[in-house]
Amino acid sequence: MAHTERQNAGPDPRPATRVRPMFHRVLHADPQEVRRALTDLRARFAPAITADTLGRLELVLAEVMNNVAEHSATQGVGSGAMHLCIVMQDGGLSCAITDDGGKLPADCLKPRNLPAIDPLDLPEGGFGWFLIQGLTQSLCYYREDHRNCLAFTVPYQQLS
Repeated sequence: MAHTERQNAGPDPRPATRVRPMFHRVLHADPQEVRRALTDLRARFAPAITADTLGRLELVLAEVMNNVAEHSATQGVGSGAMHLCIVMQDGGLSCAITDDGGKLPADCLKPRNLPAIDPLDLPEGGFGWFLIQGLTQSLCYYREDHRNCLAFTVPYQQLS
């Protein structure tokens, strides 16, 4: 009976599914695998988004994934596995990175402004989280059991 009622109910009210690029990788947290994943990611999304958006996405992911690789090597915590998933949505590229390394320090996600520093006195490094916060939206982090999950959206401009 339910099947007959559905047939007489008219067209399906759900919107049609659009085909959009997605990306998923499980990789070991080391710089060479991060580089390979970023190369594959570029090939997947280049036909769909502007070069500027792709560069911002790549910069954010390189910062996050290289931090995971660096800290997993120095802390010796977890298996070193990292999961990366990116889904193209109307509001941007939704990204999630999970790993089983050490807990992310709480001060990494605090909103901050760059200090007034003479450009000649800028230290090397230490600005990765400023970049990540500045280039993403809806940045959130949680830890469940011994697993970290960082999620965010990179706004994009779609190619016409």
